[in-house]
Amino acid sequence: MFGIVVTTIYDGAFIDAYYEHFERYGRTAEVRFYVVGDLTTPEACAERVRAYTRQGLPWFFLTPDDQRAFLSDFPALAAEIPWRSDNRRNVGFLMAYRDGCDPIISIDDDNYPTPGWDFLGEHAVTGRDVTLPVAVGSDNWFNICSMMTVDCPPLGGGQTVYPRGFPYPRRTLACGTVSATAETGRVAVNAGLWSGDPDVDAATRIVTRCATREAFTESYLLGRGVRSPINTQNTAVMRAALPAYYYVKMGVSLAGLKLDRFGDIFSGYFVQLCAEAVGDRIRVGSPVVEHRRTPHNLYVDLWHELAGMVVLDDMLALLETPLTPATDYGTAALELADRIEAWAAGQKGFLWGEALHDYFRNVAANLRLWVAACRQLD
Repeated sequence: MFGIVVTTIYDGAFIDAYYEHFERYGRTAEVRFYVVGDLTTPEACAERVRAYTRQGLPWFFLTPDDQRAFLSDFPALAAEIPWRSDNRRNVGFLMAYRDGCDPIISIDDDNYPTPGWDFLGEHAVTGRDVTLPVAVGSDNWFNICSMMTVDCPPLGGGQTVYPRGFPYPRRTLACGTVSATAETGRVAVNAGLWSGDPDVDAATRIVTRCATREAFTESYLLGRGVRSPINTQNTAVMRAALPAYYYVKMGVSLAGLKLDRFGDIFSGYFVQLCAEAVGDRIRVGSPVVEHRRTPHNLYVDLWHELAGMVVLDDMLALLETPLTPATDYGTAALELADRIEAWAAGQKGFLWGEALHDYFRNVAANLRLWVAACRQLD
């Protein structure tokens, strides 16, 4: 049974689109939906989900009280999942894990299924062995936006852009390189792409006002040791990998900036490291969803992202150093927690003061709590 997890503070119109899509492909009986409400989520969203629940579908709107009750068995972790934050999706992840969903798919509330791409059918590769061409990129970094046709009106065209969370020091056109050689591996994470408004950072969006559409006919496996940003839009994770897929808490204030909009980016890199340690692979490509981006002030987004961009550059050595081979994701994630703590303790320079050191000690501690919660639910 597929499990889909999403947070929203809107009326949930996207839910109807997924129902119609699943009906078209005859898949409504294959999915559990977890819509994680927040303190300001309107009642119209809850009622929209409950209308499907009354039809007998295992689709759930998780009220704040539902979430508090579920997290009562994990009080230390509950204290680390803030309200008024998309970090609440961690509750939905754990519920789907408890219910045995496999894979567990994360979407945003502005992602819509598109005609021609069987959303569940494409994500069904997660947890299976596949043989595909290998994305090798450049310097072990692959640009998933190279798989898209990119239009940048202010620039008179545009060959490519780079996804949010792609380190600036690693950006080069060669990052779109794909090997002619195919490899076989088990897919731990399937990262689908997005047409329309791509998931690029605010700096790119302000300059390019870019739009994308898919330009690939075949998905790829990331090469061994190759990194690429993975967000929580249209991303499936096999159940066994969820102990390494903690959605990192944001919000720390740093030198007049606020570290935000990188929680999914950090979690995506962390699960890649753990997948590599276990011997699994990352698949990038299908399915494609339409990103109907909710209204944003791009300058506020940029203010929120700047600290993450700086920290990510400092994090390159951590992300590019493999973990010790592991037999399971919990073991790999615990080693990663130790690595994060040790790496952060040695950092100096812009933004690196007591607040940021404390923040990453907290990230490491929360990753350990996450592993413990998954083990408790097993």
